[in-house]
Amino acid sequence: MFLDSFALRQIGRFGLLTAPLLLSVPVSAKEFPLELEALVVSGRQLSADSEQRDSYAPGASTTATSLPLSIKETPQAVSVITHQQIKDQGLGTSGEILHRAPGISMTRSDSNRFNYSARGYSISTYQFDGLMTPIQGYWNFGDTDWDSAIYDRIEVVRGATGLLTGAGDPSASVNFIRKKPLPEFAARLSGDLGRWDKRRLAADVSTPLGDSGRTAARFIAVRDQQDTHVDNMEHDKQTYYGVLNSQLTSNTDVSLGVEYQHNQTDGAGSGFPMFYADGNRTDFNRSASNNTRWSHFFNETTRAFIDVNHFLDNSWRLRAAYSYDDGNYGLTYLFRSGFPDRNTGEGMSAYFANYRGDRSRQDVHFTAEGPFELFGREHEAAFGWVRTQDELDMRLAGPAGAVPGIGAYHDGQGDPVAEPVWGAFNSVDDSELVQSGAYAVTRWSLAAPLHLVAGIRLSNWELEQVYFGDNRKYSYSDELTPYAGLIYDFNHRFSGYVSYTEIFQTQNVRSANGSLLDPITGRNYEVGLKATLADELDMNVAVFRSEQDGLGEAIPGETVNGRPDTQAYRAVDGATVEGFETELVGRLAPGWNVNASFTLANPRNADGDRMNTAHPRQQAKLSTSYQFTGNWRPLRLGGGMRWQSDIYRDTQGPAGTTRVTQGSYSVVDLMARYDFTPDISAQLNLNNVLDKEYHDQVGFYSQAWWGAPRNLRLSLSYDF
Repeated sequence: MFLDSFALRQIGRFGLLTAPLLLSVPVSAKEFPLELEALVVSGRQLSADSEQRDSYAPGASTTATSLPLSIKETPQAVSVITHQQIKDQGLGTSGEILHRAPGISMTRSDSNRFNYSARGYSISTYQFDGLMTPIQGYWNFGDTDWDSAIYDRIEVVRGATGLLTGAGDPSASVNFIRKKPLPEFAARLSGDLGRWDKRRLAADVSTPLGDSGRTAARFIAVRDQQDTHVDNMEHDKQTYYGVLNSQLTSNTDVSLGVEYQHNQTDGAGSGFPMFYADGNRTDFNRSASNNTRWSHFFNETTRAFIDVNHFLDNSWRLRAAYSYDDGNYGLTYLFRSGFPDRNTGEGMSAYFANYRGDRSRQDVHFTAEGPFELFGREHEAAFGWVRTQDELDMRLAGPAGAVPGIGAYHDGQGDPVAEPVWGAFNSVDDSELVQSGAYAVTRWSLAAPLHLVAGIRLSNWELEQVYFGDNRKYSYSDELTPYAGLIYDFNHRFSGYVSYTEIFQTQNVRSANGSLLDPITGRNYEVGLKATLADELDMNVAVFRSEQDGLGEAIPGETVNGRPDTQAYRAVDGATVEGFETELVGRLAPGWNVNASFTLANPRNADGDRMNTAHPRQQAKLSTSYQFTGNWRPLRLGGGMRWQSDIYRDTQGPAGTTRVTQGSYSVVDLMARYDFTPDISAQLNLNNVLDKEYHDQVGFYSQAWWGAPRNLRLSLSYDF
């Protein structure tokens, strides 16, 4: 039996309730239940790694407020995709996980750029173990396509999260929690085979170092290759991760880690054209592509981090964390725009581009959190300072000399095109972005059933940029972001909350002249009910409203001057989003896991027109699995369903502005896993069982992208 010193300190800090606790502790890579007698535990759940539990039920989370609160104690909507759910659904990338998270929708721009949205707005802020990492909205360094093998779970806080993230919109903040060393030696080797020649091999080894057990290490390596349903396009991904955790003293823990990811797509390209030149819609099959055999995309990222935690005798925790990120980017491709003639296939225009880029990022985070007594009651507080420095250098080379002809485009396929001789690289985006902020948050125990979470953040944001030769500087200083949430416990099972926060969000979208739009300002309101229906079964309901001014809205048919592949935007005031969410997550019965959710988000501009129309207004999601008992215990069956309402875009067709729509649809998945021995198991995932035809995106530069057809994947794993 193993409990680390942090868990023991938390038990001592919060423990008042005596009850038996059922834990699942990996020993030699095998999981079995172990009952601990009369262990003192509070109503607050310990934030144990979710891979040590076979449940969809979440533990404590610090993503919303920096305080280690349970979901029930947090005055915002919080969802957690646990290790068990990732495993059951066979989710191989961070993007696949997000696509199945409650309230989050996905659309894609091309073969490698994805956009995720929640509550009517794009998600622009991500965290790794709590360290803020803003993504590059236009230059894609793979920020939304990490391999899932290195993550224990993903926490999603929906709504405005400016308290911890500074500049942020009322969509969501996503926190990727990395896997840590396990208490005992464990090793797993797994392999996947699937449709479109999918081949995946993963190795995961965790081991203590030395006899004392104070230091442990973990190493993960993944190679993932596959063709796709799109002609002439294939992916090749490599991931390596190592982390060392050591208890330097009885009160001080340190983690050191490094991760390396290299993702490459051969045959990278955009979507297929939705119109013929005569104005009629195209009807290409699901293998339609708009690429060339020589086109390719790659991103290579190395991220190193150190995380030090020191626990004081008064139960306060001090944390210092630092992360350094080095990224390389490349995209060589042909972008065909326009509309082909139905008979000859001619008439499309060509844009040849060869991009190269380098990015370095440094994140630092200092925090202190713990309890204090005042007026005879115990309260909690957290203080922090964060800083992110992001340096980017993007270069572009065009063809040198004559441009190759692109031929015709027939039946969803373009004629072979020769790769041009590339000219010299010229800088197109040389920028440095620095964000910093200090925050303070307290959880006041006003009465036994009533708690107030209140905080404030002071933020600074500065960007210096040379964008296609134009020198620009943007800065915003001493921006205050208040946060307040009131939680009332009706009884030990039900609680209600109201919360309010202000919004300050910079925008990475540009006007027609190429300048960045000014930041968005606004307010976010939320009212919710949280219920513990049974042990490890929670229900959450939330009603929300956000108000924004200065929001960037795409100008139909207009691009940035001199940039035919960059959408132009305008700022609009009076944007609102109103909506409703509900989620049921945890165990319905012993062995039966479920995560079910429904979301309605209605974004409107000042004129009452729908915004963010490339994402659905309504979504319903279900993921479930059942572990049999008795003689059938080795068998687990489950599945999932995703339904979304219609999406559309007003795009430029041959006859002018035309609305293109993808109607509502649902996708159904099934899974089965069988443990042949305690060491050997096999899992089948059948995705899109009904072979539903749908578009992942419509109307982006008058093009579209088919969603993946029915596909089967077989996974085998061996535990040492």
